[in-house]
Formats: sequence, C-alpha cells, structure tokens
Amino acid sequence: MKTARWDRRVACWATWALAAALILAACSRKEQAEAPAQQTATQTAAAEGKPAVTAKTSAGRALPGAWEADVRNHLLELIAAYGKGGEKYDTGKPPVAVFDFDNTCIRGDIGRAFYDRMVRERRIRFSDDVWKAVPEDKRAALRAAWTELNKLPEDQRDDSTAMKTFRKLAHQAYWSLCHEAPADQCYPWQVRFYAGYQPSTLNRLAYDVINEELKRPLGSEQIKTGPDDPAPAITSSGIRIYDEIRELMFELRRNGFEVYIVTAGPQWVVAGAARHFAVASEYVIGMRTKIKDGKLTSEIDPPPTFKEGKVQAIQKYIGVQPVLVLGDSWTDADMLSYAKHAVLIDRGYADLKERAVQAGWWIQPPFPVK
Repeated sequence: MKTARWDRRVACWATWALAAALILAACSRKEQAEAPAQQTATQTAAAEGKPAVTAKTSAGRALPGAWEADVRNHLLELIAAYGKGGEKYDTGKPPVAVFDFDNTCIRGDIGRAFYDRMVRERRIRFSDDVWKAVPEDKRAALRAAWTELNKLPEDQRDDSTAMKTFRKLAHQAYWSLCHEAPADQCYPWQVRFYAGYQPSTLNRLAYDVINEELKRPLGSEQIKTGPDDPAPAITSSGIRIYDEIRELMFELRRNGFEVYIVTAGPQWVVAGAARHFAVASEYVIGMRTKIKDGKLTSEIDPPPTFKEGKVQAIQKYIGVQPVLVLGDSWTDADMLSYAKHAVLIDRGYADLKERAVQAGWWIQPPFPVK
C-alpha cells in the first residue's frame, strides 16, 4: 500500500514539473518576441530626439484622470528626461515647474471667495490707507454703507439691508475696477484690503474658505439689497480641486522637481488654499504687500504678479527658467512663453489658443468636476 501511494505521488510531482517547464518556456519565448518591439520603440524615440517613456518615468504611474492622451505622453516624456535618472537631470540644479492657481489648479477663484468672506464677516480693517485703495468713484458710497452697517447692534448686522448694500457695493467696486482699469491697478487693489493682518492669519482663514467652497455647489450668486433689486452684483460660488493637477504636482516632486505656484491672487490667501496640493507657503508667489512689524501694509511689494510681472517674479524669487509652466489665461501668457515647455488649460479663449498653437504649447481642456 505504501509503495502504491509513493508511486502516485512521484507521478503527480513529475506531472507538475513538466507543466512548470512548459510555462517557463512559453514565458521565455514571449519575452524574446517582445524584446525587439521594445528596443525599436526606444530607438525610434531616440532618433526623433525624444526620451522614451518607461515605467521608471513616474514610478509606475501614468498620470491618472482626464488628460488628453498627447498631453499626458508629453508630460511623461518630460518627467523622464528632466527628472531623477533622466538625461537632463542636474542634481545641483533641480528642475522647476510653475503652476498658475485659479482655474489651473482649481476650478474657481479663491481670491474672490476669500474677499467675499472678508466682506461678509466685516473683517476688513478699514484705515485711511485702505480706503484710498477703493476706486475713487466708488469710495463715498461704500464708506457710507460701512458707516450705516456699524450703527446697527452687533446681533442685527449680518442679515440687514445695510450688510446687503455694503456687500453689493464692495463687489461692484472691485469688479468695476478690474473690468475698466489697467491690470496694474486691478490686481494689487484687492490685496491692499488685508492690511493689518499677519500672513499666517490670512493663510489659516483661506484654508477655511476653500474647505467651505469645496462643499458649495458650483454656480453663481446674485448679491441683492432686496428681492426687487434690479441691478444685483454677481459672484461665483463653489470651488473644485483638479485632481489631475494635484497628481501631476506629486509626480513631479517624486521625480526631483521643485514645484511653485505663481498667481495674480493674494500670495498669503493662495498659500492657504495650496495646502490641498501640499505646496508649502514659501513655494507660493503672488500679489503681496510689504510687511512692517509682522503685519501687512497697503504698500505693494513688486513685482505685481500678472502678465510680464509673473516672469519677473520667477526671475526674482526662483532664479531659474522653468522646465514646465501651466496656465489658463492671458495673464499667464508671458509666463507660458518663458518656460521650456508649457501647457495651456484651454477655457475657450480663441485668440489665446491660437497663440498656444503658434508657440507649440500643449493644450489641455479643463478637467471635469462635479
């Protein structure tokens, strides 16, 4: 009996061994068949002057989400070439990638949402210098509304007609300036309203604001003094994070890139929101005022970070030409042109898209959000 069982075991082992040998042989033939194709792909990329995209490019990741296929491939090739282990990587001079923020990293405008929060909660510390930042033709009406609001008892202010009037006039003052005045007056105007605050305080408040906006539905809000107001101010509502951009930032950092945000928004406000992208405050460059005794003043600290000022800010605070820049508007065009490679988030500006095609920028439609 023992001998019979032993013979059956030996037969089973022999069968398993034969099966394993056949599998290994098949795998070997498959690898040999595929090897020439892989080599050809690498040789083709080299012949075209492009780095081959390999699994090593991004630690086995392929930039998830709704990237256009050609844009994703270009980005992976760029990371492979300029990142750690790439032929263009310089350990003594890490590659730099720069991102605009509003409507590039997020859908929405953190500066606008933060401004509205400061208005609604009466946090703006009006001084003579701050009042001077208000457009002259809007100053008297806004100041009168502020005075009326402050005459009310504290517990009656939030839902009062005076608050609705003040909020409406505050938004109209800002947006009339941005639509009618040159950008060098519009963009610095908003940041002056935060004079008297410590940067860290604005940072914390902005983080709270973006967390609230992430919960709000995307859309717009009419700011009326009453139900029959025929000319309300309109502001957007809701913010969404582009997960594709966040993943790209993480991938770039994993491969040795330094990642910066250069924005036309208030620097310390955007820095608070940028915590969702794990971007430290010192890597956020935006519209800023000079600091005295640890608090913001109403005096702009140049360069103003819009249009050519974004390039000037990169030169001043980063000091190297970016390998990659991403932006979405004409405000970013100079910065996109300054980079070695650029991605335009195409929001439908036909003239800007034409510029992108002529310049050879990679074009990516806005990412879908809910």
